[in-house]
Amino acid sequence: MTERPFEALGLSPDADRAYSLLVSARGVGTAELARQLGVPAERGQATCGELAARGLARRGRDGRWYPVPPHAGFRPLLSRAQEQLRLGAELLDRLDAEYQRVHQGHRADEVVQVVAGRAAIRRRVEDFRGSARQEIASFVPGPAVAPRDPLPGGVRRRVVFERAGLEAAGAFGPPPADPLMSARVAGRLPARLGIADREVALLPPATEDDADPVMLVVLPSPLLDTLTALFDAVWAGGVPLVRRPDAQQPRSALRSRILAMLVSGSTDAAMARSLGVAVRTVQRHVAAMQREAGVDNRIQLVWHAARHGWLDDLPGELPGGRPGGSARRPSG
Repeated sequence: MTERPFEALGLSPDADRAYSLLVSARGVGTAELARQLGVPAERGQATCGELAARGLARRGRDGRWYPVPPHAGFRPLLSRAQEQLRLGAELLDRLDAEYQRVHQGHRADEVVQVVAGRAAIRRRVEDFRGSARQEIASFVPGPAVAPRDPLPGGVRRRVVFERAGLEAAGAFGPPPADPLMSARVAGRLPARLGIADREVALLPPATEDDADPVMLVVLPSPLLDTLTALFDAVWAGGVPLVRRPDAQQPRSALRSRILAMLVSGSTDAAMARSLGVAVRTVQRHVAAMQREAGVDNRIQLVWHAARHGWLDDLPGELPGGRPGGSARRPSG
């Protein structure tokens, strides 16, 4: 039972407690009631006056206070409260209908805001990151440079990279520095996109080199719901890149990179170009990993890698002296 059973009827905390005390006694003087309530005498007197004004207590000829029977005292109060709730519900329905008429039409500037200029875009992106409470979901087309800007504590990242970006030398996969970041790879991404807590989305400029950049900010609306559903669909169909320790992972940095690119769907020729080696070298290492895994083909090798965590951190350079990144291995 709540400590304030009659709060909804408008009784003060003192009156709420005093009525129960009166019910359990055969008449209580004002001073004694104040003592039982633990309040000063004048406050006890005011409490008795409140109960009398609400029709819940009366003063006897002996100067003591007596309760009005509960049903007789509270029934009118309950009836008035129920009528007020009914009127409040009707008003709420009218206000909701008016809100739908005025606001749910969504003028274009209430759904999509346009932010122009590098400085304004930078400030809006900072606000976007700082306001996230649970998750930021992102599309990163182009070179797969993982986000490095700090997020508020406990905020997760879900990032989808483009396969072509993983094949680009010097931008190979997301670094494993953030334990709250999950990454996946898709064949092609429609645009750069960020969604914070499914409540606001950013559509940044397509490239950083735009002389007059413009960013779109999408607020709660069917358009935001569509962008969120698009991200969920692409995420569900992506190849996971998740780092897991495994004593049986390939020891060679080259093999780790070949395997990561194989998982992301790269061809032998694309792997060879990105790594600066011959196609036969790629094929030789793939065959060696198949033997070590005890599998017969590349599909089985990918599944083995997914289940056993066969992607180690990449070393600092690709063969041929080109800078590299880090990759994470897929989960199965």
